[in-house]
Amino acid sequence: MAVARMLKVRVIGHNGMLDETVRLIQRAGVVEVTIHELPLDEVAALEPDQERLNELEEKIARVSFVRDFLGRFRRPENSFSTFISEKAHLSLDEFERLAEVSVAGLCTECDTMAERLGVIDRERTRLAHLVHDLAPWESLRLQISQWQGTEHVTLFTGTVPLSASEGIRQTLRETVTDVSVAEVGESAQRQAWVVMAHKDSLEDVTSTLTLTEFIEVSFPGLADYPAEERSRAIARIAELEAEQAEIEDRARELADGGEYLRTVALVQSLLSQLDAEEIRSGFAGTERTFVISGWIPEDHRENLVTMLASVGTDVDLTFEEAARDEPVPVTLRNPALLRPFEVLTDLYGRPRYGGIDPTPLLAGFFFLFFGMCIGDVGYGLMLGLAAWLIKHRLDVAPGVQKFMDLLMFGSVAAMLVGIATRSYFALSAEALPAFLRYTPLIDPLDEVMTLLIVSVALGVVHVSLGVITSAYQRWRAGDIAGALSEDLTTIALFIAVGLAVAFPATIGWLLPAAIGLAVLFKGRILERLFIDRSPVQALVGVGKGLLGLYGMVGYASDFLSYTRLAALGLASLLVGDTMNRLAALTSEIPFGVGLLAAVLILVVGHTFNVVIALLGAFVHPTRLQFVEFFSKFYEGGGRPFAPLALRTKSVVLHPVKGESEGGVRS
Repeated sequence: MAVARMLKVRVIGHNGMLDETVRLIQRAGVVEVTIHELPLDEVAALEPDQERLNELEEKIARVSFVRDFLGRFRRPENSFSTFISEKAHLSLDEFERLAEVSVAGLCTECDTMAERLGVIDRERTRLAHLVHDLAPWESLRLQISQWQGTEHVTLFTGTVPLSASEGIRQTLRETVTDVSVAEVGESAQRQAWVVMAHKDSLEDVTSTLTLTEFIEVSFPGLADYPAEERSRAIARIAELEAEQAEIEDRARELADGGEYLRTVALVQSLLSQLDAEEIRSGFAGTERTFVISGWIPEDHRENLVTMLASVGTDVDLTFEEAARDEPVPVTLRNPALLRPFEVLTDLYGRPRYGGIDPTPLLAGFFFLFFGMCIGDVGYGLMLGLAAWLIKHRLDVAPGVQKFMDLLMFGSVAAMLVGIATRSYFALSAEALPAFLRYTPLIDPLDEVMTLLIVSVALGVVHVSLGVITSAYQRWRAGDIAGALSEDLTTIALFIAVGLAVAFPATIGWLLPAAIGLAVLFKGRILERLFIDRSPVQALVGVGKGLLGLYGMVGYASDFLSYTRLAALGLASLLVGDTMNRLAALTSEIPFGVGLLAAVLILVVGHTFNVVIALLGAFVHPTRLQFVEFFSKFYEGGGRPFAPLALRTKSVVLHPVKGESEGGVRS
């Protein structure tokens, strides 16, 4: 149950082999590089190639832009691309050679297309506004260049609100005698006006219109009739849209022709190279040699030796044990059947190096708890099928695949509990085929109290395992007295309470005896009397023992927390039964309408129930692990092992024939 054993590794070699060594270490993906520390004056930190870093960062920015641009036009093959990003499939060799292929032409073409699309969008927006603004002026047979008036007549063009037009006209007539208003057209609740007045009345007209809702309108740069200018704008918009469609077709051709996936993979390849350059700041060396220090899981030691065999004697490897207080990274090593449950451990946090990996302890309980929360064969089949399809039919990340494995285990648990409780899509016994009308181990609806007792009993076992694990940790750390007084005494009291409740007539006396021993040991009274030889401290210990006994009251609430398992299982069953009853009622509607409605209710209702039950089946058992179980013994805080590896967030790498898959990181 311990985490994987780690070794310190040191790689020393000639500077001429540095690039190849870093490439091979990154490809192996089993070494976490650390800042090198050697008590030698002649060994100094290596400086990364800043020019190379700048070059890579610039190229990453350009290729990332191309990837994002082509991604807008990519038509993915699967129907779930909105939720799951498409990935490029390559071999390790193809992935490493990607950066050698020039994409300068593609970058230039995409830059040009993106820039032109931006210009088209801005121009089309401007023309669309112009078309809208010219609409109420179309009927005006006066060229826009002539909207300046004549030698003796001043001309104003503008719009007024329809609701206020009559009032503004009346105000003008009362203020100015030599004025004429022509109504041209209407648009968006406003009326287009041409106001003509004698030049001698210019000041009066201007001041009057300023005090109203009149908004002056002009079209700088236009000279022809409004209708002709509007027709030209509409024609130009059509030309721009045709040009845009042509550019988008070309972008779509590039994206669907493989350039999009190539840029997706190239970004990851360039990021991997950037990692390999930046990590050199942690290296040390002299004028002719380099030194790389790091951590490696012991079971990957031979992998690294094999990977670096190609550089021959120019590189030397040394391994040594970790010192007691070193900040060692943590990686988990569990059998294949337990690895999906590492998802739960990682949610809480990795254990400290040298501590206990709780995954094997929680796996069986989570499996059972999850099954109890869903508890139906049909629902388990639906969940398992969905998880299998997501894992095997979609390009999901390794972490998502691991989570799908966890859900598939949960689906098996749900089916096993469903068989034990005779629950098949929550159908009643009368609705089941004859071969499924067996007597269930527990009937949840008729034996609710039994189900609650089973849930609490599981809680007692689960919490007790946490306390026993705590005792084991104390014992291993040398705190034997603490293990005995704090943890083993608690377990003894649990047993005594259980026996006294089960057999009150015969061994009821066991409970007060156990309580007395608990006070004795939790207060460490014997230790105070016979080792410290302090009667006063022994008396104080009585109080401490009683306080420790009172602290155990919290265990009762812990045990009762497990009743949520029965509640969730019953809720899932009752909702499913309700859907079945609704479907049965609607099926009686004639002309086939009822049958269609019943099918719809069953499909939508049971799917909804599975989704809701899944949320509860994951959240609540996880809470029981973290709050009721982990709180008894587990402390996270371990630093996850983060090796130098290839970036493959959007890439699926296939190993070269005859070679194991290299290290990857998302």
